[in-house]
Amino acid sequence: MFNLLQLLLKLSSFFVFIVLEIICFSLIVKYNQQQSDVYVNTVNHFTGVVQEKSAATYQYFQLYDENIRLARENSQLLERLANAGINVQSETDTAYTDSLEAQYTFIEAKVIKNSVNQNHNYLVLNKGKKDGITEHSGVVTERGVVGIVRKVSDNFAVAMSILHRQTRINARIRGKVFFGPLQWKGTDTRLFNLEDIPKHAPVIKGDTIETSGYSTIFPEGIMLGTIEKLSLDPGSNFFNIEVRSSLDMSTIQHVYIVRNLLRSEQEQLEQAVQKEDE
Repeated sequence: MFNLLQLLLKLSSFFVFIVLEIICFSLIVKYNQQQSDVYVNTVNHFTGVVQEKSAATYQYFQLYDENIRLARENSQLLERLANAGINVQSETDTAYTDSLEAQYTFIEAKVIKNSVNQNHNYLVLNKGKKDGITEHSGVVTERGVVGIVRKVSDNFAVAMSILHRQTRINARIRGKVFFGPLQWKGTDTRLFNLEDIPKHAPVIKGDTIETSGYSTIFPEGIMLGTIEKLSLDPGSNFFNIEVRSSLDMSTIQHVYIVRNLLRSEQEQLEQAVQKEDE
């Protein structure tokens, strides 16, 4: 305590100087209009800057919650689009009715690991069995197909990326009946090959490629890309079609895992028919 008093006594002249400076400054601002205007403008500017930075900081820390909210809204919209037409009544124009009759649900997830520079690329997602994720579920974004879930633990899932040499997506040409497997070329992360399109198909550059819905993994109509190049080898009955993806896999952060609620029923029925044919 004694040391503190000694320190205050040593600094007393400094504190007196500060107090006098403040008093002088107040008198100058109070009794001089020009100095008063400068002071008010400076304070207002400083206050505005502080408020702007404070608002920006608050918005930054709210981005996480906003991203979660938007992801949930997007998953609901994707569900409505994927299930459109499932329970259509012939006497109405309504495409979507009872959500209990829906075939597909979408669960938002975050990508916590991703590779794009290998021949066999994978993604790790932060959702697992506890969230209802199962193997062979599709992984998509609002811009296209991402991959297929291969392994699931309680809290995580590993998905085989669309940039995997063994990934084959059943695709179709939008507005046309022709379909075939879409597979990564293994070079450019945005270029894919569409196979088994016959030479009599009315295919043109710029046609949109989307999921066909012929598998139990993805609903129909999910964007895959557009035709960039096509050619026909002499003697071949099928086009060579190069598709540019609508999705940049190197920027993926949030995805939606597709659950086909009727997959088991469909697969059991198909397997029963195959056994009868054996």
